Amino acid sequence: MKISIIGYSGSGKSSFATKLSEKYHIVATYMDKYHFEPGWVERDTHLRNQMLEEVIKKDQWIIDGNYSKILKERFELADQIFIFNFNRFKCLYGALIRRIKYRNKTRRSMTEGNNEKLDLEFIIWILFKSRTKNRRLYYQNLKELFPQKVLEFKKRKQVNKYLESINIYDFKEKS
Repeated sequence: MKISIIGYSGSGKSSFATKLSEKYHIVATYMDKYHFEPGWVERDTHLRNQMLEEVIKKDQWIIDGNYSKILKERFELADQIFIFNFNRFKCLYGALIRRIKYRNKTRRSMTEGNNEKLDLEFIIWILFKSRTKNRRLYYQNLKELFPQKVLEFKKRKQVNKYLESINIYDFKEKS
């Protein structure tokens, strides 16, 4: 099984990837770990893409994250593509809850040493900069290119309903 999870920051992609990883016994790959080195330093794009290419060569994978340089091949290989297309304020709320939960800690889906943060730059990213017309068109095109593979979530209830349908019952974050 090959699963790709994309969507907006703070929407719950990593938590979802973790649940699927536990359910299917497939190691989840979190793109944030590949993108950031300790100290929130961005990793060289070429090196990051090489690391991801090694993952997509495997027989099974769950990949959480956008990072567009290698998306096309990942989507072609994927058996299932999940799009987390939540309202910007729900995403900001999710990022705030995550910040509180992981205060002075590094979450599982991030490079060790990068404690969770929610600064003004990230808030602006969640609310505005990541919400481009191109991103919306990209998601729309993806649904048209791979209609049999894509499942889009616009609300937390849809995520929970899906997880319950595959017998995962403990993903009950408040929305």
